[in-house]
Amino acid sequence: MLNSILGIGASLLAPKLMAGVQNQKVQVLHASPGRVRLQCDRWKNEQTARNLKSMFQKFPIVKGVDASPITGSLVLVFHTKTLTPEQFDSIVKSAVETSVATYPELQADLMNVLTSLMRTVDTTVKKQSGGRMDIDSLLSVTLIISGLLKYSTSPTFATSLLYWAYSIIDRNKAVRYRHE
Repeated sequence: MLNSILGIGASLLAPKLMAGVQNQKVQVLHASPGRVRLQCDRWKNEQTARNLKSMFQKFPIVKGVDASPITGSLVLVFHTKTLTPEQFDSIVKSAVETSVATYPELQADLMNVLTSLMRTVDTTVKKQSGGRMDIDSLLSVTLIISGLLKYSTSPTFATSLLYWAYSIIDRNKAVRYRHE
């Protein structure tokens, strides 16, 4: 019953989530004869700006292009003073398609936040312990203790905890040897 409810909920939410990914809310910030400045918040990264610039340099009606990863804007200068509605629609559609095609190349915002959070926690643990501990050592100790305590009741699960602890320690050992 619960699986059915979850399945129905997922099937109702998935199209809305995907529409949100595709909906980039491209704005025309400025237009003058032969020139247009478009802006989209999802274009505020180096990779998307590079891909947009590269793609529009190949566009036959585009004479010049500049993309800013800081503002998320795209300035296009055209060979002609005016564009047909079809040409303009094609330009916006191409910009959106290029941006969406860039998503797999980007570092996820959530991962950036988590990485930053872990760095902050690690730094705090090191400061509070006078450099005697870090997040990896605390996690390793927790996994070892949990693994040892659970070994008699659940040896398979306990072994996986002990292996995780070993993996963290081994990874840190490899990093330490590379720096020596």
